[in-house]
Formats: sequence, C-alpha cells, structure tokens
Amino acid sequence: MISPLLANLYMNRMLKGWRQTGRAEQFRARIVNYADDLVILSRGKAREALGWLRGALERLELTLNEKKTSLRNARRERFDFLGYTFGPHFSGRLAGSISDTVHRGRA
Repeated sequence: MISPLLANLYMNRMLKGWRQTGRAEQFRARIVNYADDLVILSRGKAREALGWLRGALERLELTLNEKKTSLRNARRERFDFLGYTFGPHFSGRLAGSISDTVHRGRA
C-alpha cells in the first residue's frame, strides 16, 4: 500500500498522459477522479479505455483493484462511486419511469 500523497502523484501522472495522448477523444470518454479513485465515462469504448488504463498503470508499476473495477452501462445499470450511487433510478412520483438522479449511498 502506498501513501495517499504518493498515490495522488501517480494519478496526476496518469491523468496527464491521458490528456497529452488524446485518449479522451480516442475513447470518447472523460475521467472523473477524486484522490486515487476514478470513473471513466465512455460512449461505446469503455473496454478499450480500461485496457489503456491498465497498461498506463502497469508502466507506473501500479495495478487496479480488480474487486472495485467493472464495466457498467450507466444508462441501464447503477454503480457506486465515493459513497454515491449513479445510474437509472425509479421514482414513485414518476409512476415507474426512469429518472437520471443521484442517490446518496452509504459509505
């Protein structure tokens, strides 16, 4: 386990590589991160973006936490990030229709 400060330095290096190599455009994606946690939001190229991320972290001699790593279709499936649940939520007021809201999860 590395210190949070060191983790942030490595994360900054990885994010800089993401920007400089044009990966956002290539994978039609954005990275949302906080400290050493991140979510890649991609339009159809999530698997490729995840592969790039694994390779970039490997070059930095780091690995992903595979227990916390997954691919999700956020339009159809929920996912948790930093204690919040993102994705479709059903609202009783909307008589069963789907609304894109954020639900505060338990950390």
